[in-house]
Amino acid sequence: MEAAMRASIIILLGIGTFCIAASAVPVLQADNATYAVTVQSGSLVTHTFVVANAGDETLAISNVRTSCGCTTAALTQRDLAPGESVNVDATVNTAGFTGTVTRTITLHSNDPSHPAFVLRIDVTIADVAPTVPAISASDLKLVFYLLIDVRSPEEYAVAHLFGAVNVPLATIREAPASSASRLPHDVPIILYGADSDGGRAAGALLLAAGLPYVLYLDGGLTGWGATFGEGILRAL
Repeated sequence: MEAAMRASIIILLGIGTFCIAASAVPVLQADNATYAVTVQSGSLVTHTFVVANAGDETLAISNVRTSCGCTTAALTQRDLAPGESVNVDATVNTAGFTGTVTRTITLHSNDPSHPAFVLRIDVTIADVAPTVPAISASDLKLVFYLLIDVRSPEEYAVAHLFGAVNVPLATIREAPASSASRLPHDVPIILYGADSDGGRAAGALLLAAGLPYVLYLDGGLTGWGATFGEGILRAL
């Protein structure tokens, strides 16, 4: 009888030990397995996931796989003792993204319940109106110039370079000093006619009248059209 009881106790202890050993498994958990963010297209999205071993045996992460080449994931430690945690640093390049896009990082481990544990990043591309760049008055002054068409008003009305004002050569010849007095003295003045002659003649008169910074368009409107076409020619 006593021997039978001893045998029963040994069996029960063995079963208990087996049950404890059977229940000791690694368990991979994450603080938050999904990260959602809204950004502009082309931004780099970075996020750190924290994963931990919530089990009773060492967790071994054998592989880290991302869903595409636009996503990277860095893991500094692959074996986690029970209760230990590690950061998973993720980066997603959103160049070319539109709408909402999901990218994943899969951790392969010896967790029997979740051998392929998925971390997810949901990226929404914001519909942002384009920002209009500003230019300061001082910067504008550096690039500012006055474009003058010296052909007749009739020729100017047919077509002219965009932004040009019409001051006919005949008007400048009649009163060069008066014409010069109405024009700015501190910005470049570019003159053009049908060819080089009109702009050059008007420029000589205005230089003699005291305008310090006068140029003419070599080839005039004809030369411009032959080189660049009529893309910035405008009719009134």
